[in-house]
Amino acid sequence: MLYAMKKFLISLLILSAFYLLLNFVRAEECDLDCVSLQLTEEQQKLVDLEARKNALARQISSSSATLAQISAELSSAEADLAAVSAELTAREALLAQWEGQRNLLIRQAYKIKSTTFPLEVALGSEDFITAAKNLQSFEKGLDNLLAKITSLVGEINVFRENKAKAEQLRNDLASLRTQYQTALSSAQRNFSSTSSQLATTQSSLKNLTARQEQLILEKFAATSQSETVGDKEPVSTSLPTPGFSPAFAFATYGYPHRVGMNQYGAYGRAKDGQSYSTILAAYYQNTTLEGSCDKTRRINVQGYGEILLEDEYLTGIGEMPASWGSSGGMEALKAQAVAARSYALDYVARAGSICTTQSCQVFLGSGAKNGTLWQQAVNDTCGQVLTYGGAPIAAWYASTAGGYTLSSQEVWGSSRAWAQRLKDFGPSGAYDGPNYGNSPWYHKAWGSRTGSGYDPWMTEVEVADIFNSARLSAYSSSYNQYLSPPYNTSSPGWSIDQVKEELRRLGIIPLEKVTAVVTTFANDGFTTASVYGCDGGTCLNFSGKDFRAMFNLRSIGSLVIWTTLFDLIRP
Repeated sequence: MLYAMKKFLISLLILSAFYLLLNFVRAEECDLDCVSLQLTEEQQKLVDLEARKNALARQISSSSATLAQISAELSSAEADLAAVSAELTAREALLAQWEGQRNLLIRQAYKIKSTTFPLEVALGSEDFITAAKNLQSFEKGLDNLLAKITSLVGEINVFRENKAKAEQLRNDLASLRTQYQTALSSAQRNFSSTSSQLATTQSSLKNLTARQEQLILEKFAATSQSETVGDKEPVSTSLPTPGFSPAFAFATYGYPHRVGMNQYGAYGRAKDGQSYSTILAAYYQNTTLEGSCDKTRRINVQGYGEILLEDEYLTGIGEMPASWGSSGGMEALKAQAVAARSYALDYVARAGSICTTQSCQVFLGSGAKNGTLWQQAVNDTCGQVLTYGGAPIAAWYASTAGGYTLSSQEVWGSSRAWAQRLKDFGPSGAYDGPNYGNSPWYHKAWGSRTGSGYDPWMTEVEVADIFNSARLSAYSSSYNQYLSPPYNTSSPGWSIDQVKEELRRLGIIPLEKVTAVVTTFANDGFTTASVYGCDGGTCLNFSGKDFRAMFNLRSIGSLVIWTTLFDLIRP
């Protein structure tokens, strides 16, 4: 009786296990095979996306592709990842069902193996042949059951790996998107510092070689300074005594882009008794000053996350010296606080977060300037922003305008109603000049004839060569490819004598040396079409734009003319 009962229970257990297996296989076999193939395909897509992400990272860090190309590649990768993630999300319910079936099958297999032995299967059979068949069927069924469990475990693991890889890629691409936004903003804000100088030169000098373009960029990079005043006022550098005579130096008014608020001009206006609202109205035309104090508002800062706008971010801005507040410039600090707040809110609205370098705004750390007059300026203007059309503006600012701000259209080719020309003068001269703000960059010669240190002097023969080269270029732009600096060791251009010989061959009398240079200003911040170079009775005359372009290509060492307003210094 007991033997018959055990035989019955063994048979029932085996039949139930096989019934469960057969029903699961019938219900899921196609889905499992199909989804297995799809998971493998998704796995390959994620591998490909990983390679594309790594290539994008290299492109962004090395600037080996244009920002437009990077943007297109990044958007494509983000879209492809979103498609893969959507497929994985749609399959989550099925995978959860598989996990349940796997667990049930594991329990069933455990019961069979722990309560049933092959000998019992054989003994429960009527005869030897039936016993052999039952034993074979039992072992085959158990093998199928274990294989199915193994297959399910493998597919579930692949799914989980794909989900984890997709999540990691999503985070990596988000990081690259932030880097791209920073690079884009840096390119837009710093366009005048390097690239726009090249663009300006290219607009006058056609047919430049790639190496010549690189030489121009290297000159400006070698002479560049902080675009803004910074947390500590820059030191004024005196002109050195030239080692020869006669000596000439070309000095620039303002630095670098002259768009928006002139920081030294704001300082000069504050010392002259103007309020911060008056200062802001002068530099940001057509705007409204509005807003109320909200100490709870937060801003996303790269490397810091979400921090308080007023008491953490703005009190850590390092774009204007707090010391100005104790020397008559408190209203300038307030104007800067409003400009920094407006710039940050506009930037974050477009990019999601703001970087901490001068590519965006210099951030020294949360509350880094607490306890200073800068903190007081932030508190006194709490919540106030400059708006245009109801939204905060990109409140650009730079160290020095040289008495004239320029429109964003003139400098960057993008017109903004609040970034227009301004003659920035008071009764006693330019507001950033010696009688007011006294910027060390108000009137400065930039660079060095040796390429290092500070020695901006040129000989009369070297200045004559700039005029002669400009004349040759004016005759035909095909000559520009030969007019790299003759002193450059890696890729020298024609020598001074070669340029003169070619002019003579064309029937043009060259200058042997310059005895006089005359520059004239327009009333809008430009050196106009009256740059004369004379040698006795022979004079060559060029527009300020064309002379500046040739100077920045042909000049010795790292000598450059930074802005459109410049003149000559003689010791």
